[in-house]
Amino acid sequence: MADADLNAVRRAFADLTGLFEDAVLVASAGQGVNHLDDGRRQFKLLTKATYRIRKRLSSLEGRLQ
Repeated sequence: MADADLNAVRRAFADLTGLFEDAVLVASAGQGVNHLDDGRRQFKLLTKATYRIRKRLSSLEGRLQ
């Protein structure tokens, strides 16, 4: 694998790790939800974070193949 490709994979993995950390923060904040509206808001945030993770995983998988 060329150095440029390896660096791209490393950057993508670092981005992915950051997205996982963001999702964990959203999920942990959601555990203290007391109202349905707060729960919906946390669920939407977690859904968006999960979508970004899935998108980044697909990108990373494409670079590795």
